[in-house]
Amino acid sequence: MARLLVQLKLRLLRNALRGSKQARATFIFSCIAAVLVAALLFLGLATQRNQAGAVDVATTTFTSLAFGWLILPLLVFGLDSTLDPATLALFPLRTRPLAVGLLAASAAGAWPAANVIGLLGVTVGVAHGALGVLFALVAVALQVLFCIVLARAVTTSLAGLLRSRRGKDFAALLIIPIFALYEAFVQLVPKLTAEGKINENTFNGIDKVLRWLPPGLAAHAIQDASTGHALTGLLRLLVLAAVIVVLAIGWIRSLDRALVTADATTQAVTVRASALPFARHGLRGTVAARALIYQRREPGAKIFWGIVLVIMAASAVSTVRTSAYLGGLIGSAVIGCAFVGIFNADAIGMTGPAFGFDAMALHSRKSWRDYFAGLDLVLVVFAVPLLALLSFILAFVAGHPLDGFIPVAAELAGIGVAAGLSNLMSVTLPYPVERRVGSPTPRAIDGYRGQVLAATFMLLIATIVLMVPVIIAGVATRHDPAALRLPPLLVGAACYGLLFATLFQRIAARIAEGKLPELCEIAFRSKL
Repeated sequence: MARLLVQLKLRLLRNALRGSKQARATFIFSCIAAVLVAALLFLGLATQRNQAGAVDVATTTFTSLAFGWLILPLLVFGLDSTLDPATLALFPLRTRPLAVGLLAASAAGAWPAANVIGLLGVTVGVAHGALGVLFALVAVALQVLFCIVLARAVTTSLAGLLRSRRGKDFAALLIIPIFALYEAFVQLVPKLTAEGKINENTFNGIDKVLRWLPPGLAAHAIQDASTGHALTGLLRLLVLAAVIVVLAIGWIRSLDRALVTADATTQAVTVRASALPFARHGLRGTVAARALIYQRREPGAKIFWGIVLVIMAASAVSTVRTSAYLGGLIGSAVIGCAFVGIFNADAIGMTGPAFGFDAMALHSRKSWRDYFAGLDLVLVVFAVPLLALLSFILAFVAGHPLDGFIPVAAELAGIGVAAGLSNLMSVTLPYPVERRVGSPTPRAIDGYRGQVLAATFMLLIATIVLMVPVIIAGVATRHDPAALRLPPLLVGAACYGLLFATLFQRIAARIAEGKLPELCEIAFRSKL
């Protein structure tokens, strides 16, 4: 069974590589990344030899990898169909041999191999003597086995949920804290390292908690064997092995239930027999009502707003507690508005084949203006409170809450500008998109990456340039009494944004009126 499932996984991979240049490029990139991670991980652990905090670093590394194995399979669930129990439910397979086969299929690949090779760095950095090296080899094997069994147990127990809309929402929301951690790492780690706050002693004592987790048991077993406490190290490994056995039993029982339980995630849902909100307001209200529903139900929308807020916070975090805080607040507002426009710059392609129904109502320039106005209305309803709230939070952290009105004024103008520009980009540089299995966010299909790049840079530059007058007005009047400057500043910024939103809507409507067949062709090529 194990041999068959491994062969099946390799055959599916080989067939995918033959059928798509994108798959080949992704596979090559993934393999190169796995090799780099393995090399860096091995060197990072090996260079800890004779260091006082070597076991702390090893414990942290082991635990971080375990969390990676726990979270990442949830994000990419569905990409490897050989590991989804629902695809095997109709075959007369016994549960335990199937579990062994699934375990072997999970262990086959570049990234499991990279984990093994990278963790073997403890044989140099932590282990001392022949007994220490032997314990290191066993500990690495148990650590990788623990990670695989943990990932299998979680994904199998949540397989039904992850195939549902709520499961996709859950997986989508996981992307946001991961992206936030990445941005924090990129922004803070170099700064703290330059200030000397992160050094070789940073991890000292961190294993007071982590040492009692299964990955910590593996790392400390190596140290125990290297310092002459072989029985203690053996006991740690036995405890780790017992944890793996308990996890495996839970996984097998979950797998057994999944194989005999009907999958209800594809059954029809009850349709609410009620009128579409705002539909009585014509085309504009109907489009706005539909966009509101998509904002609530579409996982990609949640990812979009989460990423925008994370990018804004990350761009200001390094300056918010310094004398240059105002520049950070304004820069954060500009970046947030630009990304609001960038993520909505392909309204036609993102609608997909369903745009054919919209096209039947888009028979005049006025109908196009109403169409874009409905989309922009929902965008403004979500963007203004979210971006303004974050700007006030950043201003409060900086210790100057009143200065939060300056980036808010810039956002009132910038959101209107970005919304209008996104309408213009949607009709001048449209592109079809596709949704990959297991991914909640669509991407441009092959051959249209240049248009995506052009639309991104044009919208980014135009948004920044058009926001400059409001920013200058806000900065120039910041020392005037708040009661006198804030009302005209905020109202003027809102009117400025509304002016450009309306202007770009009219231009986009005029262009779209003569391009309806072309836009329909782009929409029909989307695979959603």
